[in-house]
Amino acid sequence: MNIATLFAQLRSSWRPILVIHFLFTLGGAVILTPLFALLLQGTLALSGNAAVMDQDIAFLLLSPLGLMAGILLFSVLLAIAGLELGALQVVAQASCAQQQLTALPAARFALTHALLLLRLTIGLTLRLLAYLVPFLGVAGLVAWQLLSAHDINFYLSEHPPEFMIAVAIATVLGAVLIWYLGRRLLGWSMALPLVLFAGVKPEQAFAASEDLVAGQRMRCLKALGNWLLLALLLLAIPFIFLQLSLGPMLSSSGTLVTMALVIGLLGAIWTLLGYFVAALNLAGFSFVIANLYRELSESRADSEVIRTLATSDTRVRFGWTPGRFAMVLALLLIAEMGYLMLMLRNVDMDSEVLIIAHRGAAGAAPENTIAAIQRAIADGTDWVEIDVQETRDGQVIVVHDSDFMKLAGNPMKVWEGDLAQARQIDIGSWFDPAFSEQRVPTLAEVLQFIRQSDARLVIELKYYGHDVQLEQRVVDIVEAADMADRVAVMSLKLEGVQKIQALRPKWHAGLLAVTALGDITRLDVDFLAVNQSKANAAFIRRAHNAGKSVFVWTVNDALSLSHWMSMGVDGIITDEPALARDILAQRAQLSAPERLLLSAALFFGKPEAVKQYRDNSP
Repeated sequence: MNIATLFAQLRSSWRPILVIHFLFTLGGAVILTPLFALLLQGTLALSGNAAVMDQDIAFLLLSPLGLMAGILLFSVLLAIAGLELGALQVVAQASCAQQQLTALPAARFALTHALLLLRLTIGLTLRLLAYLVPFLGVAGLVAWQLLSAHDINFYLSEHPPEFMIAVAIATVLGAVLIWYLGRRLLGWSMALPLVLFAGVKPEQAFAASEDLVAGQRMRCLKALGNWLLLALLLLAIPFIFLQLSLGPMLSSSGTLVTMALVIGLLGAIWTLLGYFVAALNLAGFSFVIANLYRELSESRADSEVIRTLATSDTRVRFGWTPGRFAMVLALLLIAEMGYLMLMLRNVDMDSEVLIIAHRGAAGAAPENTIAAIQRAIADGTDWVEIDVQETRDGQVIVVHDSDFMKLAGNPMKVWEGDLAQARQIDIGSWFDPAFSEQRVPTLAEVLQFIRQSDARLVIELKYYGHDVQLEQRVVDIVEAADMADRVAVMSLKLEGVQKIQALRPKWHAGLLAVTALGDITRLDVDFLAVNQSKANAAFIRRAHNAGKSVFVWTVNDALSLSHWMSMGVDGIITDEPALARDILAQRAQLSAPERLLLSAALFFGKPEAVKQYRDNSP
């Protein structure tokens, strides 16, 4: 089956393809969204938590309660995916038999076989897991043997020999896994039509499919390769549209409403193109499988099924009359105006936002050093963010990683050395020889330096399982420096934040979150520091309604800085405080349409970073 034949079949059946994809996408959203929310809320309620973050998510998901909820949710997801593929397979088989079906009889046929399709999709998932779990186990063993001696940030930033060996082993294992799974999936490719049209039980369909494909693997591989090529061509369409449309849009000018209408229209077209591409790619796969099945199978039971469906199909032709065309245009206009109002609601024209220097000005000086802090203050930062840990002799020092490998090639763990030993380590030369005199500062030293400026300090409590009295010692040091009114404390660990709150209820304490399940805006903290993928307009509104400030990290390019300034966040954590200050100044000179355009630009993708940063982790 060549690409031209596949494209011709898709073109002749585009109406039922699009309708089926819409029905099951909508059905999936209607079913899965409230089901996910219900299961999540129920699981969190039974576990006694309003939300769980980061590593606690894994513990929750692996608990008996989390496993039960996950299995239920995944089963429903599999059922919906299987139903859509089943309906598309019916349309494809009809096309191969020179019959035309509408979406509804195909969908009804799939729904009547829902239990069979669910059993088939579960069987496929279990078989894939049987191959994936050993691979993941071996990969985990490799990582434990080669990448556990030092802080993970060292391996990710420096790429030492053991890291490259681990990557090479993982690459070989991945290639072997892909090759083997590819062979298995190719052998199982006829399972779906065998269940739907040949009456084969789902549990027997995989073996029956392998028997059918035996001796014809190259033929099947070529057909699926043609589909993959067509899929790649279809995927290129939205990006071609983007390249052709963004240029004129960026060069145009107009009022706020005009600009928003243009952006809204482009966004609507982008979304529709993505929908069409997804539908055609799924259908293309189904058509390839249908054609292969008819060529390889001696049974024609499928033809009888299709003829029966075609006979009972009371199709309704949809013609593009002027009235219907006007109705579609009106609906698109309403949708576009809704998108416009949403954009206008989310854009903050005042752009008042705090600049928070990540580990000092880490883009211009070595992180967590006096030099970085000094540079951040000179660049006009409002807050300086640092990381603190305890040494063996109970000193609170400013350092991010669990060891000094990334900074100096020194494997000493922070909790295994004392302050004197830490002081001997050059933590600046890795950045530039000009910083060779930089040494690990103590929290007390940083506080004394900060109090000489107008800046404030955000202290992140780092926990690696060896803390003794970190919270109490931080409190004592801050109060000894008389800096309690110019300090905020945060941590990835909610328990650490709660300890600070118990010690000093009036202090400004917040939660740093990489990932989260549940509504973290309900947690009893003063502010939330989240990564860019977690933050959105709805989240920011919920946090503000709950009386909490929102900071985003780590934002280092001009377009993203401007975007988050428009989103109404309270602070931006950045390695480039000078750039952030410059963007604030530039935005003050921009018109409202220009700010709106900048805010909407990230809808079409984040730009490539012009500068590589060693470590942007929290």
